[in-house]
Amino acid sequence: MPDGFGIRLKQLRILRGFTMEELGKEIGVAKTTISGYEHGNREPQLKIIYKLATTLNTTADYLLGLSALAEPHPLLENKELSASARNLHWDGHILTEEDLLPIHELLEKIVKERLQQPHKAKER
Repeated sequence: MPDGFGIRLKQLRILRGFTMEELGKEIGVAKTTISGYEHGNREPQLKIIYKLATTLNTTADYLLGLSALAEPHPLLENKELSASARNLHWDGHILTEEDLLPIHELLEKIVKERLQQPHKAKER
């Protein structure tokens, strides 16, 4: 498991108001298992990482140290809502959802790239 997994897990558990026992019950493992994850003595399986991320309202990327953002990004979570915007116009023509799909895909790519390199987005 990457360095920092246990630290991030513990910080989020406390921030979200869970005891080790409560978090363990929520995801279906024992309190001692949560303790093992936090102290680096145990490594969770993929399905447990998913349950931890969902329960703690974070991403697996954050828990694994692949992202510096603990909170899920609202643009990525609400992409269906964003893509279904109504009454958008270009040069006097209403854009359909089909028209907006390539734009949506491009914006999603840009946002994902920025999330992977947050320091570059701040420099602009």
